Amino acid sequence: MIIETENLTKIYRVGGREIRAVDNLNLKVYEGDIFGYLGPNGAGKTTTILMLLGLIMPTSGGGKVCGYDIIKESKKVRSVVGYVPEKYSFYEDMTAYGNLRYFAKLNGIPEGEIDDRIKRVLEIVELQDRARSLVATFSRGMKQRLALANTLIKNPKLIFLDEPTAGLDPYATASFRELMRKLNREFKTTIFISSHMLHEVRQLCNRIGFLNEGKLIAVDTIDEFLKKAGVRIVLEIVGGGDEVIKKIERVNDVNRVLKKDEKIVVYAGSDIRLEIVDLVTRMGCKILTVKVEPPTLEEVFFTIYGGGGR
Repeated sequence: MIIETENLTKIYRVGGREIRAVDNLNLKVYEGDIFGYLGPNGAGKTTTILMLLGLIMPTSGGGKVCGYDIIKESKKVRSVVGYVPEKYSFYEDMTAYGNLRYFAKLNGIPEGEIDDRIKRVLEIVELQDRARSLVATFSRGMKQRLALANTLIKNPKLIFLDEPTAGLDPYATASFRELMRKLNREFKTTIFISSHMLHEVRQLCNRIGFLNEGKLIAVDTIDEFLKKAGVRIVLEIVGGGDEVIKKIERVNDVNRVLKKDEKIVVYAGSDIRLEIVDLVTRMGCKILTVKVEPPTLEEVFFTIYGGGGR
């Protein structure tokens, strides 16, 4: 287990009110995971990361990262863990090499190892040809890769990424995503991604956890979440009106029914299309098409939150 928390809690007191940013979090992340930590803005994702890094103290509870206690051994945690925040900054009037050298010295990297490490990490993030370029000339995507190089210089076992693709164009996003896979596959780096972008997490992570208002709602593999969400039965029909919707809603194993133009979308726990087709036909409707589709991760997200997420 590379991350394990026990009732980890952070309470802020603002104007006489208590705000539970993180509420009794019990989370496990396995070594080798690409773990997605999902939730709406303000759910407590960044606060969780900062506590795991020992950068802010929990109100109660605790945890371990890479075997180190996040309260008593926070310096050891930070020595083996990398962190790329959503907002990062470099000295823009310095080169990529100059920035990496400066931060390497701050991190206590031995002088004799710095140049070799800089060369290696710039090759990993494919910025070796821009080592002597001023950071001011870099695009946002290049700065994101430089931020990753900056944390890789410590040879971390685990990397925390907070909203890593926010503001990136599609090409830069795809490039960064492939870089994450490379780090995980070739360098055996465990990656913890905090995000509210379901599309990104769906393509990259093997396990995900849903957080809302500081509470961990559910944790599982993406495949298991999709199985639990059931199926989506899409019918294109003529006739019936609202009465058809009401009848379908009463069918056993139906979770939700939506109507858009001539299409009816039925969310059900299992493939009950034959029962639905029989019902709709008996009501005098003409069925043009019917198909069963797996739910999207977005639909899983709203099913878990019940529409009540902030």
